[in-house]
Amino acid sequence: MDSKKIKDDMFVVLTYTIFDLEKNIIEKVDSPISHIQGFGKKLLQKIEDKLNGKQAGDELEVRIEPGDGFGDYDDSLIIKDKLSNVPEEYRKKDELISFVNEKGDKKDFRVIDLNNETITLDGNHYLAGKELVYKIKILDVRESTPFDKEQAQINMLNG
Repeated sequence: MDSKKIKDDMFVVLTYTIFDLEKNIIEKVDSPISHIQGFGKKLLQKIEDKLNGKQAGDELEVRIEPGDGFGDYDDSLIIKDKLSNVPEEYRKKDELISFVNEKGDKKDFRVIDLNNETITLDGNHYLAGKELVYKIKILDVRESTPFDKEQAQINMLNG
């Protein structure tokens, strides 16, 4: 039986591990995730491009520069404020706080430091400015169904 190769519209199931350049594990996803090739923005474009032509059982490594992934680290996204301006429930290190601007755009900020008087928030993605290596294992590849696309669309709207 001929294995199906990944191309646009194929349903792909995979796991991955993200490493920094010193080979330290940054994130490990053992629970399989699904993706429809060429549909939505679930994976980084460089990863999606490297998946083309691969099949179930293949493993690949993809190096991601900041510009291909989570952007450069932006110091202007560091905000320091009086602790009294922040509700009590958000005064915890690593707490995520969502802000919405006047246009309705949402941006998450993480609490990176706090003391008795001030709180410091970081609006950068936690992987911003980092060169990364993704090790990906492809578990399954098949034709996507209308149901798969419907579920992917719902996830994009909710995500």
